[in-house]
Amino acid sequence: RVTDLQVQVESQVLVHFSQDRTEAGLIKRFRGDGVRYKAKLIGIDEVTAARGDKLCQDSMMKLKGMASSARSKGEHKQRVFLTISFGGIKMYCERSGVLLHHHSVHEISYIAKDTRDHRAFGYVCGKEGHHRFVAIKTAQSPLIIDLRDLFTLIYDIKQREELEKKAQKDKQCEQAVYQVGTLIMHI
Repeated sequence: RVTDLQVQVESQVLVHFSQDRTEAGLIKRFRGDGVRYKAKLIGIDEVTAARGDKLCQDSMMKLKGMASSARSKGEHKQRVFLTISFGGIKMYCERSGVLLHHHSVHEISYIAKDTRDHRAFGYVCGKEGHHRFVAIKTAQSPLIIDLRDLFTLIYDIKQREELEKKAQKDKQCEQAVYQVGTLIMHI
């Protein structure tokens, strides 16, 4: 049984890593509803800053401590589905399908892995002065890889758009200078 499970897990990991990781493949992957994962919500904590490993680790430990004390009272972490797409991270209740949280890409300022548990990670989201750390536990480590791929892809696309805008602006300036130069020659 253990070997069957290991083979199943290994084949799932191999399938994930053999997927198309080109820009076009990633765009297709994150378009629409994006990629869906099963997870558990460890908790959400108000934090003082938008980024920082220590801030995230401290918040993760605090939330895990609260979850541990809740577990001793018979409570469990909430089971959720996460979707990762160009729209951001959406969290749905596994039982009811109700949307619990939606954090758009531009609201997410930092993503951190839990240094003590490879299945847990969190992210800081919110607007200036009101940041929250969302802690998640998942059995699927490719989720963190997909988050990295999504944010890298968005960054690359933005960079390319900025370069194209700059090139277009430079071309317009060059044309304007040429037109002014030919006007002066005619005068």
